[in-house]
Amino acid sequence: MDVLREKILRAALLHDIGKLVLRAKPEQRTHSSVGVDFLRGFATEEDTDILRAIGHHHAADLRSLKADYCDISYLIYEADNLAAGTDRRTRSNGESGFSAAMPLASVFNVFGDGDAAENAFYLRGLRDEGARLYPEPKEAIRATQSAYLALYRDLEDNFRQKSPFRMSIHELLRVLEGILSYVPSSTARGEAADISLYDHLRLTAAYALAMYHYCESEGVQDYQEAFVSHADRWRAKPMYLLASGDLSGIQDFLYTIPSKGALKSLRGRSFYLEILLEHIADEILETAELARPSLLYTGGGHFYMLLPNTVDMTDRIDAARETVNDWMLTHFGTRLSFAMASVPCSAQDFLSAGTQNAFARVGEALQKEKTSRYSLPQLKALFSPTSAYNHVRDAARECAICHTSAAVLSPYPADEAGAEACPMCGGLYRFGQRILQAEVFCVLSEPEEDALPLPSMAGTRCLAAKSLAEVQKGMVSARRLYVKNQVLTGKRLATHLWMGDYVARGKRGEVLEFEDLAQRAGGLHDGLGIPRIGVIRADVDNLGAAFRAGFSAQYATLTRTAALSRQLSLFFKHYINALCAGEVNGIGESEHEKFSLFGAPKETQRKVHIIYSGGDDLFLVGAWDEIIEFAVDLYRAFSRFTGGRLHFSAGIGLFRAAYPISDIARRVGELEDAAKALPGKDGVALFGIEQEAGQKPRVQAYHWRDFIEGVCGEKLTFLREHIAFERMDARRITMGKSALYRLLALLAADGVSISLARFVYVLARLEPRASEGAEKKAAYRKVRETFYRWYRKEKDRHELLTAVQLVIYGLREKGEKAG
Repeated sequence: MDVLREKILRAALLHDIGKLVLRAKPEQRTHSSVGVDFLRGFATEEDTDILRAIGHHHAADLRSLKADYCDISYLIYEADNLAAGTDRRTRSNGESGFSAAMPLASVFNVFGDGDAAENAFYLRGLRDEGARLYPEPKEAIRATQSAYLALYRDLEDNFRQKSPFRMSIHELLRVLEGILSYVPSSTARGEAADISLYDHLRLTAAYALAMYHYCESEGVQDYQEAFVSHADRWRAKPMYLLASGDLSGIQDFLYTIPSKGALKSLRGRSFYLEILLEHIADEILETAELARPSLLYTGGGHFYMLLPNTVDMTDRIDAARETVNDWMLTHFGTRLSFAMASVPCSAQDFLSAGTQNAFARVGEALQKEKTSRYSLPQLKALFSPTSAYNHVRDAARECAICHTSAAVLSPYPADEAGAEACPMCGGLYRFGQRILQAEVFCVLSEPEEDALPLPSMAGTRCLAAKSLAEVQKGMVSARRLYVKNQVLTGKRLATHLWMGDYVARGKRGEVLEFEDLAQRAGGLHDGLGIPRIGVIRADVDNLGAAFRAGFSAQYATLTRTAALSRQLSLFFKHYINALCAGEVNGIGESEHEKFSLFGAPKETQRKVHIIYSGGDDLFLVGAWDEIIEFAVDLYRAFSRFTGGRLHFSAGIGLFRAAYPISDIARRVGELEDAAKALPGKDGVALFGIEQEAGQKPRVQAYHWRDFIEGVCGEKLTFLREHIAFERMDARRITMGKSALYRLLALLAADGVSISLARFVYVLARLEPRASEGAEKKAAYRKVRETFYRWYRKEKDRHELLTAVQLVIYGLREKGEKAG
């Protein structure tokens, strides 16, 4: 990146830093002048242009500039206007002025239809110990000067360690994210105030870079004329590209693996795909001389970018698509592919409801690209038996994992029977081993042992996982670095990524294998519980529609969409780790409790593994009861986090530990689809889908509220309180497994008249003898009356069926043979 581009980027990222300073140390000056004075202490003479732009990014300040029409101050001024114009929307309550006590409001306050609860965040840094903030009722929260002062001192300490003018852009972004993520950009009364200062600075930088590139391509040097004198005309120009990229084939790539060593293989593949997408985005930005602020969102196999609308940029998008797909065809065949599309947009589009239209247009363009994903030369090569894509390296040697021919095969580390794998499949397994301890992902320019190949716009790229200590000691020569889950600063660290990487460990710190998880499943009593793993797949409902039309026209802005994306990534890549660790409360909260199926106290740490958790979807494996309990914890936390404005649907299946992963993924995917088929979605489907010849498929699918309150809160609790399973109890009736199975079969018969008679008969057999006491007789009458009432109502009958099935799973002994 040339010197001028870097100055523009740095000025954009620092232009409003005076807001934090002024709120920490109030005085009668503008935040522009206060910001310049604060930053001057870290600047040298070569930073004069940046300081001038920071001090002149408002119209009144611009009038004092000399007649230097190419001064970057004009560009920063317009970029700030566009970013501010896309995040400030008046709430029409007639208020005016500013309030330093105004907290950051939740972006979900203005999401969706109808009136939302007014929620806001406490003022603090993202880097604080255990900093997982959930929004609280806005009227109870005030941003205090002391809290601002603490953030100011944190910022000052960082800048003293290394000047913000000498930090790398990635390092500066990490500092700003850690300190400004919960600082409101605007504290104007009557505004939504739901955009953080960090999000505002990032978008200002994205606009500024795109504007600079566009002006450079058009030969425009007079920024004053373009962005002050004729701003309206220039805002109507299609200066920008809204671009979207997408990886296809993720599911097959992840789950086509053997069951042996499945945990390490799955994690290696899922983390590799996550870094692969980040790397592709960074390669495109780097070759176009752009930076991370231009990347609006990445996660779940997708990304969005704000780019300059230049011929060079569109050529780079085409070249990237061709290069990446050529690389993927060579390494993976047609199993993985990359699509990228863009649509031209004007600033005016992003200052109005045109934002919705822009995302809809780029979505349509991307879908078109995905249906014709290969170029004509690639298609010709695909159909040529002698091309590099179809070259048979050794017809007698085939990888046991991906089944491609390979001249070089080596023993697959997880298979003691002697199966051999290609370098890529073996490397992905070893990568999965390495990342259990490694914190940094290194993109290298030179191959090394066990490094995985990556696509490149120029030269060679490969990926290795390293420890933080190795990187900080200078033991790694890397072109690009990604550090996970640590908002750190330091000379050697580059891009910070949140990643869901929780794994369950044993008492000696060892990572539990699937069989260990199955054996650690709990039940109604100690030592009981069917030895099965539980698997959950979940996905946010209607997220594509949320990007296109989740905000009303008044609030549909580019900044809000970017803020929404970042919040979702924060939840599914950061908060999810804490939830897996059993931490269901945010900072200052104590009223929320971990969910328990059978009412028994549990260890703090959940016995689950995150296999994949992206920007909107997830795949976890664990002890079956812990997976169900975690799912409820996750649902409740997500509802709090989004103010109930977004929800997700999930499929949960139970399997033997050695069950084929590909079949697990398919069957749980079908359950997830069944949950999404419920009216309004927002559901969970469990166990499996049953279908008899000529009958409709049957699945135990519920809206989350019905499952939590009906199945578990009412039915399962009633069973536990009134029935003693396999044990004698003077106050509860006794029911053994054989009676439970008969009850289950009758409930599954779905209420036909002959089944009702049999159901009544089964209940009658439970009646205690007269000698067993009045309490047990009373318990029996309660059970008989309640069961009979529930059986006659379809909804209650289905909920009771699921509750009984959960009890049966909770009663199975670990060594008991079962199907």
